[in-house]
Amino acid sequence: MMILEAGQICPHSSRCPHALTTIKEPCRGTLSTRNNTFTCSFVVNGELLTNSGTRIPGDQTGKMKVIME
Repeated sequence: MMILEAGQICPHSSRCPHALTTIKEPCRGTLSTRNNTFTCSFVVNGELLTNSGTRIPGDQTGKMKVIME
């Protein structure tokens, strides 16, 4: 897991499939204007996991989960 402080940009943003999606909102870890901490579970021990699932659009903290009932 990688924790980015407010304004810190993900070092993997240029090659991360979650940052390069065509959704309306980019991954919040790529935004230098972000004013909150962002946690990315797609980076483990400094390595980017490319087949790690999907990022939920609008997830502002990196901790958002989908709850299905």
